[in-house]
Amino acid sequence: MKTANEIWLENIRNIDNFGQAISPRQIASKEIISYSSTVCMEQPVVSIYARKLSYQFMAAEALWILEGDNRVEPLSKYAPSIVKYSDDGNIFYGAYGPQIKPQIDYVINKIIEDINTRQAVATIWIRNPNPSKDIPCTVSVQWLVRDGVLHCINTMRSSDLWLGWPYDIFNFTMLTALIGLKLKENGVAVELGNITLQTGSQHLYFTDLSNAKRCLSESNCANYSPLRLKIFESIQHLKDTLKAISSKSKCGNYWLSDLS
Repeated sequence: MKTANEIWLENIRNIDNFGQAISPRQIASKEIISYSSTVCMEQPVVSIYARKLSYQFMAAEALWILEGDNRVEPLSKYAPSIVKYSDDGNIFYGAYGPQIKPQIDYVINKIIEDINTRQAVATIWIRNPNPSKDIPCTVSVQWLVRDGVLHCINTMRSSDLWLGWPYDIFNFTMLTALIGLKLKENGVAVELGNITLQTGSQHLYFTDLSNAKRCLSESNCANYSPLRLKIFESIQHLKDTLKAISSKSKCGNYWLSDLS
């Protein structure tokens, strides 16, 4: 299975070559509808230098989701402009964590009850959402264990390939790692498999298209250690690792230390 770097570049080519012009909210974009991309969760980080991602923010956002947070402040220190997506400047209406956290035990229990279950699903979409600057992009997340391998299927209404996709692949991989570690605590050993992001609209804004296409010709990337569950001793160790990345801690070795 392909890495996040490979699939992200493939997606850019596809949208550039086959995307249709649309303008939701009067913002010009190129879009492919009913789009799906699958990444090996051992390599879930877009590490292409030309993209210039913030790995501190990436780790901080993942930790923010795992802890069920919805406050603006923990993220705005890394990306001050993110406050513009909050209705009141204090919380995010569409934050994933508060929706996901109460459903984790249900997901774990379903897998423990039946290792082949198709019911290990967490719903994020808010029914009849109020008018807001922050409507959730993700509808649901499903986990499937097959042959001892834990897979994740993230279903989205909308996915911005430049701004959102790299972070979403990482965030839901980290959530899957948490599920895997929690299963381990309950005597169910799994390895990380693939994450599939399937979306109603996979798009690139025209304002980002030239930068995205530049990444096709400037595709050099940083190497990092593969992600495996055995790296983490516990869920707390996973969270501590994300915290270390977000703070650029140099206290010992930790996963992604080469990038952060």
